[in-house]
Amino acid sequence: MLLKEKIKRCLAKYLQEKDWTIAGWSIDIPKDRANGDYAANICFLLSKLLRKAPHQIADDISNEIDTYFSKNDLKGVDVSALRGFINFSIQTELCYEYISQETFSQNIIKSDEKILLEYVSANPTGPLHIGHGRWAALGDSLARILKHVGYQVATEYYINDAGNQINNLLKSVEAVRNNKPLPTDGYAGDYVKDLVDSTDPIEKIRLSQEKTLKEFHVVFDDWYSEKKNLHETKEVEKAITKIEKEGLCYKKDNALFFKTTDFGDDKDRVLIKENGLYTYFAADIAYHYLKYKRGYNRLINIWGADHHGYIKRVEAGLKAVTGKNAVLEVLLGQLVTLYREGKEVRMSKRTGEMITLNEVMTEIGVDATRFYLVLKSADIHLDFDLDLAKKQSNDNPVFYVQYAHARISSIIRKSEYKPTFHPKEELKEQELKLIKYILSFEDELLLSAQKREPHRIANYLLELANLFHSFYHVCKVNVDDKKIAENRLAIINKVKDIISIGLTLLGVSAPENM
Repeated sequence: MLLKEKIKRCLAKYLQEKDWTIAGWSIDIPKDRANGDYAANICFLLSKLLRKAPHQIADDISNEIDTYFSKNDLKGVDVSALRGFINFSIQTELCYEYISQETFSQNIIKSDEKILLEYVSANPTGPLHIGHGRWAALGDSLARILKHVGYQVATEYYINDAGNQINNLLKSVEAVRNNKPLPTDGYAGDYVKDLVDSTDPIEKIRLSQEKTLKEFHVVFDDWYSEKKNLHETKEVEKAITKIEKEGLCYKKDNALFFKTTDFGDDKDRVLIKENGLYTYFAADIAYHYLKYKRGYNRLINIWGADHHGYIKRVEAGLKAVTGKNAVLEVLLGQLVTLYREGKEVRMSKRTGEMITLNEVMTEIGVDATRFYLVLKSADIHLDFDLDLAKKQSNDNPVFYVQYAHARISSIIRKSEYKPTFHPKEELKEQELKLIKYILSFEDELLLSAQKREPHRIANYLLELANLFHSFYHVCKVNVDDKKIAENRLAIINKVKDIISIGLTLLGVSAPENM
């Protein structure tokens, strides 16, 4: 169990025994770690109930809770009061006990939920661009993190191989094949010329997208075809019939409308158009219904920010067909702007068209591409400096983290001692900071999983690398004193392990040499 969670449960038991009922309290990591490793805000919430100032309540609780914690198998946690907060400082020996566990960071929760994570899902009408790359890096990293902490997760790519965009591509290929003008809304990319000899242009593009993603270290559990799995099997028709039977549809102007306003949407949406064709929305209802029927009760989608207005209607459709038994989460991702020599890069030098994911990977490598694409929260626009991503310097985030891993590997290889923890050894400030930060890795992992924020891991690794370099500047590892040397080797070996785990979760390599 997470140490933070253990403290929280013990504090909850304490409140229960006191018969103090409060809601919305939390335990967080203070910004200034000098105040403690964790802090609880319960005194501010108890103030009204107990008719006392928060700092007085904090003083009272901290004076008696030390003994309470010891009785509840939480020895090694010092409790103090500061400005109304209850602060918890973890003694060094307890830190060692937690970070030296073989299962540290793995399967830290148990969940019966079955999650289906769908991302990228680009139309098979052209190569993947750098925006698709961001969704791929975020989605794959999130899937890895969720699985690592203990969730049941499957990943899926939805192939939009039906509808007007597909017809327009096929018409474009046919026009190029016969040296005729492109149709209105046709595709003019150079890649279209490479499709003229193909018997199935759509499948050729899809296979090309799959190849690109594999090179990007992204492999899906399933590729789900709209055409084959929804339309040819009549699943769209079945889903719409189910909604009609529930009395949630009406006809207007020869079109069939779904009463999405009954589920919080701002207006009702069309399912079948006047010409008798299903809308994209109708297909999406069927698709999400089938996700649920396949046994998934939490559906996570990563969409572009331009899909913001689409969320309510899909939620409405899912509620109508599942009876509110499935949960839909949508993560909206902002776009990526590429820069070279301080200037925005809009077009490929090679083709004069959009910058593809393949081109960026070729120019700066998969590791740098993936790390940069998860460095910021998905809802923040990402400025991507291609020149910086190629530099082998401390200004380059991925190089900085990978170099820390390689440097530690070298130190351990050259040492005559083996990494061995000695909890009784007196520690310097930099050693203690490093150990406490290692301890917080599980907290950051769980937050990253629960908040669906892979960027937390990237930023954690940057700070961990920074603390290691600060430690190494002050604390020589291969000293004459065997216990000190072994203990420091054990500490940096744990840093190395965590960097390796973190980079792997982000789909980035952890080199032993650089």
